[in-house]
Amino acid sequence: MNVQGGEKKVMKKILSVALSTAMAFSMFASVAFGDAATTPQQKFDALAAKGILNGYPDGQAHLEKDLTRAEFAKIVTKLFDLTEVTNKLSYKDKGYNASNWAVPYIEAVTAVNYMQGKDTVKGIFDYNGKVTVEEVAAVLFRALKLEQPTTTDNSASAWAKGYAQAVIDAGLVAKDTNFKANASRSLVVETAYAVDQLGQAATIASAEAVSPTKVVVTFSDKTTTTVELTTALVAGVETTINFKHNDHDYTTKVTLAAPKVVSATAPNAKQVVIKFNRSIDVDTLAESSKVIDGVVKVTKVGSKDDEVANAYVTFNADNTEATITVPGTKGLKGNYTVVVNDAVKTTAGEAVPAFTTLLPIADTVAPTVATISSTAKATTKDVYVTFSEPVKTTGIVAYVNGSAASATVQNDTYTEFKLSGVSLESGKSYDVSLLNVTDYAGNVANPNPIKTTVTVVSDVAAPVIKSVTPISDKFVEVEFDKNVDRASLVGNVRLLNSVGESQGTFTVVTTGNGKKFTLQSPLTSFPSTGTFTGSVVFGATVKDTLGNTLGTASSQAITFTKDTVAPTVTSITYSTSGSVKGLQLKFSEEVVVGTGNVTLINNKTGQSTTIANTVSGSGKTFTLTSVNVAPGEYTVRLPEGLFRDKSYSANKLAATVLTVTIGSEATDGDAPVLFNKGIQFNDSTVSDSVYGDATITVDLRDASGLNVASVMDVNSYTLDDKALPSGSFVTIRTLDKDGNLQVGNAEKPTYARAIIHIPSSSISETKTDYKFVVNGVADVAGNYIEAVSAKGTLTSRVSPLLTSAVVSSGNSYELILGFSKEVVDLDKQDLEFYINNDVKDTNILSQAYYTVTKIVNGSDKGKWSVTFSKKAVDSKAALEDELDLNSNDVNRIIVKIAKNAKVHDKDGNLITDETEISAK
Repeated sequence: MNVQGGEKKVMKKILSVALSTAMAFSMFASVAFGDAATTPQQKFDALAAKGILNGYPDGQAHLEKDLTRAEFAKIVTKLFDLTEVTNKLSYKDKGYNASNWAVPYIEAVTAVNYMQGKDTVKGIFDYNGKVTVEEVAAVLFRALKLEQPTTTDNSASAWAKGYAQAVIDAGLVAKDTNFKANASRSLVVETAYAVDQLGQAATIASAEAVSPTKVVVTFSDKTTTTVELTTALVAGVETTINFKHNDHDYTTKVTLAAPKVVSATAPNAKQVVIKFNRSIDVDTLAESSKVIDGVVKVTKVGSKDDEVANAYVTFNADNTEATITVPGTKGLKGNYTVVVNDAVKTTAGEAVPAFTTLLPIADTVAPTVATISSTAKATTKDVYVTFSEPVKTTGIVAYVNGSAASATVQNDTYTEFKLSGVSLESGKSYDVSLLNVTDYAGNVANPNPIKTTVTVVSDVAAPVIKSVTPISDKFVEVEFDKNVDRASLVGNVRLLNSVGESQGTFTVVTTGNGKKFTLQSPLTSFPSTGTFTGSVVFGATVKDTLGNTLGTASSQAITFTKDTVAPTVTSITYSTSGSVKGLQLKFSEEVVVGTGNVTLINNKTGQSTTIANTVSGSGKTFTLTSVNVAPGEYTVRLPEGLFRDKSYSANKLAATVLTVTIGSEATDGDAPVLFNKGIQFNDSTVSDSVYGDATITVDLRDASGLNVASVMDVNSYTLDDKALPSGSFVTIRTLDKDGNLQVGNAEKPTYARAIIHIPSSSISETKTDYKFVVNGVADVAGNYIEAVSAKGTLTSRVSPLLTSAVVSSGNSYELILGFSKEVVDLDKQDLEFYINNDVKDTNILSQAYYTVTKIVNGSDKGKWSVTFSKKAVDSKAALEDELDLNSNDVNRIIVKIAKNAKVHDKDGNLITDETEISAK
């Protein structure tokens, strides 16, 4: 839109006035004006301090002077934090070149369409011309996304009345301002200051419910806050919430979405991040900081191996992201299928639907040092380095203060290393050199070696006990503010009763140093009252890993409540993956194994089998391994007391009846395979200008039956090593053993044809070697197909479009036409040209005055040239004798594709007709 005038279109409503005024501040939030700024000069000084405005060479503001378009372009760029644009010259003004100070700002405002040239045909910006108040209003309207008023009452020109009224209504410019006049520097300063005074609060960019009682709000300045609700949200119901943040009141609407997996990403070659839209119960995904077997699977296309089996997992603060680190020395590269099953639950107990996606992994970013630190009471030999991503534990050559140091990994994410070498003194700085730091994709840190420094921070403070929390009637969790020496806790933490009598010392369950420890109560029995009240006393010699002791004994009150709740089974599955195979049981709490045998009853035959109590596992997950029965559906009967919890009461698992489907790996270890016609490409065709979808058929066979869900999952297939185009879907036809269509078992067919439908509109390029891969299809026993592929032809069915019309730089009588795709057989009859007037049917240029030819050489190869006659006199048009496209008499040229034009691309796709563009 040209800010000088002539704009006749009405911008659609974008924001309410209330929101737009608040947003206005956020766009100017980088300018911190003082409340004492009341005069134009004071307001100018506030803007100048932020680099928004500059004084003149004499040091004066000269607020009385009019503002040039170049000066205003710079103000807009700075005020709205636009990116300055270099190496581009969009205008043809005299002196408009790379050395012109205003070019980066003019190009910046042009790029975001806040300003354009005064003469768009000739390409003149007029940077030394004066900017008018109505032009300022148009820019503010667009930048602040203000609302178009329904009525206007101001002095602006007809084209600008709506913009002027919008800034008046927003309180940015006074109503009686002469909008047609040139804008003075003083007016622009006052306007910017008025924008600031609209409010000091950032606007709400988004609000997302991560649980029924917790909403994470993100503001326009990218800060966030968490709103805790007293009334739980109802899923699917839009609810208005009110809250206060930074002394400002806010109101917004939020809808609690159904729980789901938002995405699976690979930030590097060693980690996969699963993001949820709700806070999840971490115990449903991880146990003892490891991924629960089968809950998340990451398998490379063409392989059955689960890359994240027994992998370490961490969670972000609100438990909406799980970062899984691939164990061992292996890195990830290529295409992987990520599956999250429906065992994951939110903190509200809702099941998260199963999720499958194809994840391409290609890590090309080298690791860097994120942090480096060293802490000592007086001296230390240890320096801790955290890298931006996991790095290999071997090959690092480290030097501290010029001496060789050993590099030892400190965590299961392979990101933190301890460098141990020479003695270092607190308060001093030392050089650190790290050679051959390499990530798991083989990227080596650059520069190599990394050279940095570390200052040893003095720490003589005693550790602080942050909390002592009972986690049952028998255990407590203790958290310190820093890493504590485990050995100093052993025999050094006592339990006292309410009258101060010692009940004995706690057993330290946690095996290593750290900030958190689990301790077991010394009580041998629990009071009959059901409650024990007393205190936990830490000895004065409890110390951190630097040697700082508590100094004096510390006492923390504690109350234990008797646990009378028996454990329950939360799930049962037949596991065939990992090192332990059998019936996997998950419990509501940590349990220990009792006595008794398990009975399996085949639901089809009624025959029962007693299996011995052979159990593997700990914590909340145990596996019954002595399972040797035929595949099928079984009723599992667990006797009372087979499992007990760890409380003083040793609450027994009640007699439990469960149902499980058992698929024996020995019986069915065969994965699905291709048969009959295998993979076939069925290209889309042109028929009466209606294009059908392309299809690819896959004939599959499996003796135990195909898993229909996996066959219909679009993520079970890739096209050219990418996920199938959006809009693709799969249907299934049942076949007989000879490949003939038949009516069969649609739930788990033995023979089937998967028909993959690919929208023709998504095939933008015609190729004869599209690569199609089948990788995620499984049978009902859980065996996945070994990846198979085929190549074939798919034809683009995307219609070409007219995309550009530019006056030739070497010939002002020639117009160069560009298309979205190369077209053939372009003829005069396919084109229409309109000169100057908006009423095109009275000003059409006769076909007698131009010729059309294809450009076969040079940088414009594949485009088309339209050359006009130098004596193109048209009786219907007010044209001069010579049709010079750069003439002052030619203000506008419109190129239109004629109705029913016959021009097409090489694949036969007809051009989209009756489309038009303005020539430049």
